[in-house]
Amino acid sequence: MRESRVHKKLPICKGAEMIEIIVIIAVLLFIAVLFYKQANEQFEILQVEATRLQELPTLYQDRSPIVVSDYPTPALGTHAELQKRQHIMKLMISPTTNLAGLLNNKTFLAHFTFPVKTTEFLAKESGLHIWFEHHLYKSLLPSSYTSFLYSFQTTLWPQKRGMFRTKAFQTLIMPTQGTAVVTVMLPKMTPYLPAKWTGRAFTSLTMEDTPLLNQIQFIEIILRKGNFLLLPAHLIVDVRSSYDDTVDTAWVFMADIHHPISRLA
Repeated sequence: MRESRVHKKLPICKGAEMIEIIVIIAVLLFIAVLFYKQANEQFEILQVEATRLQELPTLYQDRSPIVVSDYPTPALGTHAELQKRQHIMKLMISPTTNLAGLLNNKTFLAHFTFPVKTTEFLAKESGLHIWFEHHLYKSLLPSSYTSFLYSFQTTLWPQKRGMFRTKAFQTLIMPTQGTAVVTVMLPKMTPYLPAKWTGRAFTSLTMEDTPLLNQIQFIEIILRKGNFLLLPAHLIVDVRSSYDDTVDTAWVFMADIHHPISRLA
């Protein structure tokens, strides 16, 4: 009698398939990040009233700055409001100066740059972080169906924030007191700036450290309480208090709204 032979199937190499899937996902993410990093070469300022926030997803496609007007800003994040909270005002900014002393010294304040961690603390302790999460954040998202993909980070800046590059899907800038001046430049202006331009005030640039200063193209957007600005990624931005505002120094609340790609970029 002949012996019957049973042919066994070789097991599928699941490990190889998983590696292939991971590589494909990594390549797709890499392509998505590259696409996200592409910046507009020009833009126009778009405007919309707060009653028409549902139009934002359409406006986002233009990848231009958007000014939202007539929004009911809360009475939070102001110098007077924070003065009521002594534990905040006693925050040590340097070994010899607390927050109260810094805010009362306008000359020192005009040249001081707040660490990001301090501004995150101020946003949370002022109540603006929670207010933004429950009253405005979801209205700024492109779709409620993809809201789980998005996250945000908030900061509160007294007086000014030096130059920085926007990286988030949208960056919100909203004055809580005073008048803010927002200077916006396209990324193609980067070669004209000094090597160490991040954190510097745009108005501090001189012909000595910026020889091509007069060739830098920029726009200035004036923001007062009740208005806020939404900026797309990759722009160079400077925020300061208006020189014409002699009564109240501008305080500016900011929120970076991220999706997974902007987090990786």
